[in-house]
Amino acid sequence: MSLRKQATSLAVLHAADILQPLLILPYAAKVLGLVPFGHYAYAMSIGQLAAVIVEYGFHWTAQRAAASARQEPAAIASIFAEVVATKVMLFIVVTLAGLAATGSLLEISKPMFLCVLLTSAGGILFPAWLFIALERVWRAAIAVVIARSLALVCFVTMVTSPDQLELAVAIQSAIPIVAGAVSLPFVVRVGFGGFKSVTPSRVGMQLRNGLRGFLFTLVETTLMILPVPLVAHFAGFAAAGQYSVAEKFVSVTRPFFRVVLETYLPRVAYYSRHDPAAGIALIWNSLWTLVFGSALSLFLFFLAPYFIIPLFGQGFSDAIPIVRVMSVIPVLMNVNICTSNLYMFNYGHERAWATLTVSGLLIFLVVAFLLSLLLSNAAIAVAVAVIARQCLVLVVSAGFFLAFSAARTRVSSTRSVGDPRANSIAATSTLASIIYPAPPWRNQPRSDR
Repeated sequence: MSLRKQATSLAVLHAADILQPLLILPYAAKVLGLVPFGHYAYAMSIGQLAAVIVEYGFHWTAQRAAASARQEPAAIASIFAEVVATKVMLFIVVTLAGLAATGSLLEISKPMFLCVLLTSAGGILFPAWLFIALERVWRAAIAVVIARSLALVCFVTMVTSPDQLELAVAIQSAIPIVAGAVSLPFVVRVGFGGFKSVTPSRVGMQLRNGLRGFLFTLVETTLMILPVPLVAHFAGFAAAGQYSVAEKFVSVTRPFFRVVLETYLPRVAYYSRHDPAAGIALIWNSLWTLVFGSALSLFLFFLAPYFIIPLFGQGFSDAIPIVRVMSVIPVLMNVNICTSNLYMFNYGHERAWATLTVSGLLIFLVVAFLLSLLLSNAAIAVAVAVIARQCLVLVVSAGFFLAFSAARTRVSSTRSVGDPRANSIAATSTLASIIYPAPPWRNQPRSDR
């Protein structure tokens, strides 16, 4: 599949993921009422958290492994089976822990918790990571559109009163299961043969391999959730509301960057193993998307402020300077996807990639705390902290990309047959020779020193 078709299919898939919940929300709020709707939102958030744990880091590591081995059917089947077996184990752990926590830590009933677990179960049956890795996203897009359309119809026709709260949660949570059922023939043909080779040691290996991807996902999820409570802690709920409105406009841009990442990631992962120089060239080529990233930043700075008051009212005018401060974030995210997620993750710097992610979280917390003491507007302080985190990732990942990719390209160009691991070692040696040049006496005969 061409990159253009891959991007189009991903756009359709993510558009369905965004539009269907937006269409349901007004109806759900009207039919369920204020308090039951709050319970509905709370239950769905618990379901999303459980799904993140069960998904672990496989959207990163398993997708990369499958993309690298796309010409090896046996390897693809083994990866799929091992990931499914590992997810089943995680699902059992999450189910037992969640049932034990209901009524105390989790303010939902056991039947409601079982309803929200349908999302996690569907994540096992519907391997979106596999479709992306094999560049067969159009199959996933068809399955998701069918599942979300069916859920929309069922929700509107079957949920008619607050007493049907559990049914409402179950319908929305079951979307991945329906998508998995639609795509099952393809998945059976591609992956079910691998279950013959699944062993406990292979499951343990998948857990180890996916740990850094899980850490990245966990930190990214935290950084999306944490700013609003942090603003509330520093300046109260009114300031948190202002920040939340501004952040919603930034969130509108995120699906574009997810499409960019998932369009290029499988191809870069494949090239990193089979033709490293071509993969680096593709990453350079991906930087053309900065045209769109810059356009989104300009939209946030110049146009988004004109939507705030008409949509949210005059009381949210303080969100205007916040969204203007945050307008630089799309450009930073755009570059970081190319240099961090595409290059560092795929070209042997995965440990540094994960460390950089955690460091970014720490920088965010430190800058937010310090600026909250210096600035009168805590929301602006937190917004600047978000930018500081993105800047850290940009500086470090761009440094890795410019230094190591140049060395790797030079090494690859001198070899007719390139071994990615050997090239990585050679590239590191080349960089080390630049940073730490050999002393002048190194090349002199020992008798002349």
